[in-house]
Amino acid sequence: MSTSVIGSWADVGDEFSAPDITTNPDGTKTVITFRTNQDGKKVKITQKIREVKVQEFVHPLIAQRKNWKKYGKEINTPPGPDTSTTQLGEKVELKLGTQWKQAEKEEEEAKEQNRASKISIQTIRCRTCGGDHYTSKCPFKDTLGAAPSASAPAEAESAGDGNAPGKYVPRHMRMGPDGKIPSREDRDDSTTLKVSQLNSFVDEDMLRNELLARFGPLQRVTIVRNRETGESRGFAYVSFITEEMAQRALDALNGKGYHSLILHLEWSKKKTTAPPS
Repeated sequence: MSTSVIGSWADVGDEFSAPDITTNPDGTKTVITFRTNQDGKKVKITQKIREVKVQEFVHPLIAQRKNWKKYGKEINTPPGPDTSTTQLGEKVELKLGTQWKQAEKEEEEAKEQNRASKISIQTIRCRTCGGDHYTSKCPFKDTLGAAPSASAPAEAESAGDGNAPGKYVPRHMRMGPDGKIPSREDRDDSTTLKVSQLNSFVDEDMLRNELLARFGPLQRVTIVRNRETGESRGFAYVSFITEEMAQRALDALNGKGYHSLILHLEWSKKKTTAPPS
């Protein structure tokens, strides 16, 4: 004797007749169907349905799809879902609000404020007059730096003397034998070269240890930078111990390539040649 195993209720759809639909006087419909429950028993399911026609505007393609003819076992059923096999739930409409735009805008503003607070603006302060310019370009360096102020004579005296203990004074700010700070015109630049056409990532250590180390010790290496961004402007000033070292560097490096650019070296102060006798 063979036994058949029922996998699901859909496998026994042919054992029972089509749903019995009866139209009631009040406009509703009574649908009677027979199904097999989990225990294998035949059960009768009675559903009372009221059809409500709702007019709505949909896309033309959606309206066309609703008029498609059914096929298979549902070929003779009326349009729309079969209530015996399909459970209709509550219609949920998706309404998109505009608050997300405001939230996104506030988040961007918060990021900008955090980014602005992390950026440190480099300010330049003159050591002579306290202005927002380089000390070497101070218009008052010959007047303010020459004589000590009346309020702090001892501090100015110790600062002017390079050997006295106290605050460090740069070489170009130290007083000369005549008691005056040498001006730009009086400064000795006979051993200083101007190195131009430098790549933007080249710094002082690369010039001192990589490019110019073989020509002798250097007194000063200064890369000219943008005062607002701090980026290199592409040229620097280097001072050697002797003029002969500077001349050797000029002859060897002028017109040579360095980090994808061609170097150009020249004297910081133009040489004056004596007229022939």
